[in-house]
Amino acid sequence: MKRIFLGIFCAFGAFLLGGCFSYKLAGTPTELPFNSVYVQPVKNYSYAPQAAALLSNAISQSLLQAPDITLAGPDDAQATLTTEIVDYTRTPIATQAHDTALAASYMIMATAKCTLTKSNGDVIFKDRKVKAKTYVYLNGSGALIFDEYQNMPVLMRELGGKIKDAVIGIW
Repeated sequence: MKRIFLGIFCAFGAFLLGGCFSYKLAGTPTELPFNSVYVQPVKNYSYAPQAAALLSNAISQSLLQAPDITLAGPDDAQATLTTEIVDYTRTPIATQAHDTALAASYMIMATAKCTLTKSNGDVIFKDRKVKAKTYVYLNGSGALIFDEYQNMPVLMRELGGKIKDAVIGIW
């Protein structure tokens, strides 16, 4: 009886170990199918002020911090990242105490659409949407344009980091 029980237990254990052998936790490093990336200049199809250059720089800076990837020119890169800013929204989230029609703070959100292709033409991912948001608090003058302009680098740095995560976190 003990041998039968031991045999079933060993078979069940082998089955469990075999099924879990190839499982990886989220965040586990995987071997990327490329070592170098060319970041094309970002195209801006939204109303985000001066965002294209800021996002191009933020993506490049984020990818420079990744240990397994180098930035390269278009002819030398093993993969190309194409990014378009497709949406930009400004939503009031708080009003002023003396006038509830005037906003005191806004949530601004930017959405980018990214495509990563290998140099041989294989598409790694296409039109992947990545979103980032930040909050703009008016400094009392009610000058939303100035405060929004000051927060644009923060928003694009956040979006660039999320795009980098999409590039190096492919499955």
